[in-house]
Amino acid sequence: MADGPHQIADYKSHGAYVPLGMLGAVGLIMIALAALSALLGAGAPRSDGLTEGVLAGNLHRVWRVAGFTFWQASLSAFLSLLVALPVAMALWRRTSAWRLKHLNSFSFFTIVMPTTVAVSGLLGVWGQNGAVSFLLRAIRGDGLSPIYGLGAVLLAHVFFNAPLMLRVFISGLSSIPAAQWRLAAQWGLSDWQRFRLIEWPALKNLIPGLVTIVFLLCFTSFSLILMLGGGPAVTTLEVSIYTALRFDFDLPMAALLSLVQLTICAAVVAILALLDADGLVTIAPSPGRRLRQPGDALIWTALLDAALIAGFLLLAVAPLCSIILEGISESLPNVITWPAFHRALIASFIVAVVSALLATTLATVMAAARVRFNRTGRWVFDIAVSLYLAVSAIVLGTGLFILLRGVVDVFGIAPLLLLLANMLVALPFAYRVIQGKMEMLARSQDRLCASLDLRGWRRFRLVTFPALAPELGFAAGLSAALSLGDMTVIALFGSQQFQTLPWLLYQTMARYRAEDAAALALLLFALTLLLFGVFLKGATLLRGRLYHVTD
Repeated sequence: MADGPHQIADYKSHGAYVPLGMLGAVGLIMIALAALSALLGAGAPRSDGLTEGVLAGNLHRVWRVAGFTFWQASLSAFLSLLVALPVAMALWRRTSAWRLKHLNSFSFFTIVMPTTVAVSGLLGVWGQNGAVSFLLRAIRGDGLSPIYGLGAVLLAHVFFNAPLMLRVFISGLSSIPAAQWRLAAQWGLSDWQRFRLIEWPALKNLIPGLVTIVFLLCFTSFSLILMLGGGPAVTTLEVSIYTALRFDFDLPMAALLSLVQLTICAAVVAILALLDADGLVTIAPSPGRRLRQPGDALIWTALLDAALIAGFLLLAVAPLCSIILEGISESLPNVITWPAFHRALIASFIVAVVSALLATTLATVMAAARVRFNRTGRWVFDIAVSLYLAVSAIVLGTGLFILLRGVVDVFGIAPLLLLLANMLVALPFAYRVIQGKMEMLARSQDRLCASLDLRGWRRFRLVTFPALAPELGFAAGLSAALSLGDMTVIALFGSQQFQTLPWLLYQTMARYRAEDAAALALLLFALTLLLFGVFLKGATLLRGRLYHVTD
C-alpha cells in the first residue's frame, strides 16, 4: 500500500475518528437491517396463508399506488427542472443590473420550511379563498376551484424543489471562470452560442443527479400528499403505509407497501451513487460577478427575464407573504396561550435540537473517518449514510413499530422513536454538507498537523472546527429545520399526550379552524427560521471565540 496521509494503516495518528466512524457506520447499517428484517418478517408468507391472501387480494392496489407514486414524482421533478433552469439563467443575467442578489438566498426559505406551513401558504395564495381567487373575483367574478388533487400536489412539489434546483444551478453558473465571460463578450457571442458553449457545459452535469434527488424527495413525500391529495385517487405509498398501519392496523399490508417503496428507493439511490451526486446538497454560494454581455441590453431579453423572475416570485415568495399576513391576526395571541401549543412547542424544540446535534456530530465523525481511508474503504461510510435516502421515515417508523411492538409500549417511547427517526433522516443531508469540506481540510492540513503533533480533540478544537464551522452550523441548522417540520413519524406514533407543532397544525387545519391554523403556521415558520439562524450564528460566534482564545 502506498504511503499517504489518508491511509487506514496510519489510523492511530488520527485519534478516535476511525473507530468511532466505523462504529457509527455499523450501527446505521444494523438499524436499517433490523427495520428491514421486521418488514420481511411481517410480509413473509405464513402457514395460515394470511399474507398470501393479502398479497393476492391487494396486488392490483399495490401496483396502482406504486405507479401513481412513480408518476407524480417523475412529473414533479420534470416540472421543477422546467421552472428552475430558465429562472436560474434569467436571475444570473440580471444579478448585477437589477440588484437581485438576495433572491437566491430568500428562496432558501422554502427549502427549510415545514411542509404543513407550506400547505397553509399555498392555500392562502391558490386556495378557493386565496389571494388569486380574490383577484379573479374582482376582475370577472369567479375564483379558483378547490386546490386538492394531483395539480395541488405538483404545485406544492414545485414550490419546494424549484428553489433547491435554482440554488444549485446558480452555484454551477457561478463556477464559470470570468475569463470565459470576457471572451464571450469580446467575440460577440449570441445568447444561443453563449448558452451552448459556456452555460450548458456547466449545467448539464448537474441535471441528472439533481433530478434524481428531487425525484426521491417527491417519491417519499408524505405530509403534502396527506394534506393536499384529496382522496384515494391521489395517494402514494407513504400515505398508504400510514393508512394501513394507523387506521387499518394491517401489518402485512403495511410491510408489503414498505418493501415495495424500499425497493424502488434503493434502485434510485443506486442510480444517484452512479451519478456521483454527493456534492449537490451543499451551500450554494451567492451569485458571483458576471461580465455584462451584448445581448443583455435587448428589450425582449429584459422582458423575458422580468417575466420569468416575476413568475418565480409568485410561485416561491407569494406563499411566504401569505403565511406572514394571514398569521398576524387576532388568533395569534390566543394560539400562544394554548396549553397544547406549549406542550407541542417544548416537544418539537427538544426533538429538533437534540436530533440536529446528534446528526451533525455523527456526520462529522463519519466524514472525518472517511477521509482517512483509502478509496476502497470509503464505500462503507457512503453506503451507511445513503441507506437513509432509501429507508424513508415512514418505512423506518413502520419497521421499528413492527420490531418493537411486542417488546415495549411503542407509543410510550414515541419521543425516542421520533428523535431517532429525525436524526437518521437528516443525516444524509448533514453528511453531504460536511464531507466535501472535510475532504479538502484533510488534504491541506494533515501533513502540517502531523508535523506539529496536533491530534485528536486538540486538533479539532484548534484547527478543524474553526475552518469547518460554517458547514457545521449549516448542517445543524438544516437538520433542526428538517426535524422541526417533519410530520411523518409523529403521524404514526403521536397521541394527545405527545404532539409536535406540525401535527398540531395538521389537526387544527383538519378541524377547519383557518385563522388558528394560519397563526400556528406563522409561529412554526418563525421557530424554524430562528433555530436555523441560531445554529448558523452560533457556529460563527464559537469559531470567533476559538480564534480569539488561540491568539
